[in-house]
Amino acid sequence: MTTAELFDEPFLRKLEQLRLLAKRLALRGRPGRRRSRRIGDGLEFADHRDYAPGEDVRFIDWSYYARMEKLLLRLFHEHAEGDVCIVLDCSASMADFAYARRLAAALAYVAMGSLERVVIQPFADDLLPPLRTARGREHILSVLNFLRRLAPSGHTQLERCSQRLAQQGQRHGSVLLISDLLDASDDLPRACLHLRQHNDLAVLHLIHPADARPTATGQVVLRQAETDDELPLDITPELLHSYGQQWQTFLRHCESAVTSRGGTYLAAETTTPFEDVILHMLRQANVLS
Repeated sequence: MTTAELFDEPFLRKLEQLRLLAKRLALRGRPGRRRSRRIGDGLEFADHRDYAPGEDVRFIDWSYYARMEKLLLRLFHEHAEGDVCIVLDCSASMADFAYARRLAAALAYVAMGSLERVVIQPFADDLLPPLRTARGREHILSVLNFLRRLAPSGHTQLERCSQRLAQQGQRHGSVLLISDLLDASDDLPRACLHLRQHNDLAVLHLIHPADARPTATGQVVLRQAETDDELPLDITPELLHSYGQQWQTFLRHCESAVTSRGGTYLAAETTTPFEDVILHMLRQANVLS
């Protein structure tokens, strides 16, 4: 698929509309600086949140614990210099990968229009070579070409990849994870801890309608996208009802795993207009004021 086919003229016009709207929403002073809610040693106290196992015990509010016997972490505001890191799931389970690439492109474009540096970090079995941009939206063509060359393949190794990304020691202003989180829900709690080190974290959970509301009935053969394993199955109304309950449990687990570790969680079906997702996510992720 060429760049023109993936990012056609109507898409580029929407990007420009997004940039102009984002510019009106994000008048915030010097480029590359944002007021960030994160655990740290800043001087301005912001809030409390529940402590999650594995986080830095230095920021536990011990006086509160002495009174209430509940562990809370103290959060501080700091004016953080850093880029916007878009962590893009490129595993084989990403059913609507074109939608994911358009979201990544739009996030990058709006952030670059606000004079942020952008890092696009693809991953699957391992971290793939990233793209790092300079500030300014004139670099968007390199982003579009980079995203066009990506193709979904391999397994989702979210925890390992997030740990390796954290070990690189780069301090990003915001980390935005784009993934379907399939085969990654068990890894998600630990991955959030890795990705939140010195960063604001937002997780955009992409949901394909066929996963949320399967319509197949009768005798079918299901194929696992990442392993090619096949499972013959007789899909009955009772089985679909049970699947729906398990799906809701999966969504609640994903949201809890992210929010309990100080991140922002946003679930969006791949039929949602991408511009609606982008503006909401950018505001929630603190990329826009």
